[in-house]
Amino acid sequence: MYEAIVQPPAESFIKSLKKEEQTKLLDAIEELEKNPRLGKELKGKLLGLRSLRVDSKEETYRIIYKVEDIKLIVLVLQAGYRGNVYRKRISRK
Repeated sequence: MYEAIVQPPAESFIKSLKKEEQTKLLDAIEELEKNPRLGKELKGKLLGLRSLRVDSKEETYRIIYKVEDIKLIVLVLQAGYRGNVYRKRISRK
């Protein structure tokens, strides 16, 4: 099983949400630990990263992440609303 590491930009976005929405995103991150290829591969400037769609009653979110197979890590780089998460600066570290 992989270990999910949530980077500060993703963490601060998740913490800014209502508790119910936070739970949805955190549950999705837990699923990534079991199946890191759950999301789709991204293209263009974000090549090498993946995106997982998370639906809730209120919004549709995306989790942008990187899979590091050698270290068995899922690095959650960014989380946000579907409409603008791809416009945010995403650090690959």
